[in-house]
Amino acid sequence: MVETQWAELGGKELRYLDQTWACTGEVDVQQSGELLAVRAKQTDDVKGRSATLFFAVQNSPDSLNPGALGDHFDRLGQEDGEHYLELRTEGRTYRYGLQRMSYE
Repeated sequence: MVETQWAELGGKELRYLDQTWACTGEVDVQQSGELLAVRAKQTDDVKGRSATLFFAVQNSPDSLNPGALGDHFDRLGQEDGEHYLELRTEGRTYRYGLQRMSYE
């Protein structure tokens, strides 16, 4: 596992399981880059619960190299009801789909 901070991801919001979550920018790159664990805080609840959103690469084995992380965040989006996270490096685009969430 490799921890990193993606400033551009911080503050980006998504609605998942009828709750609104704001990403903190903290990311753990797991399973040799095939899984991203993104920390988030709930914004539509006074408790401000924390959780981790797990995004898995959609075109395995085409994943981000944990040895060359940098801040490659491009966008957080939704398509056909599925949330995704896109990263761009020179000449490559990686798409990770939201798989699950774990409360902290």
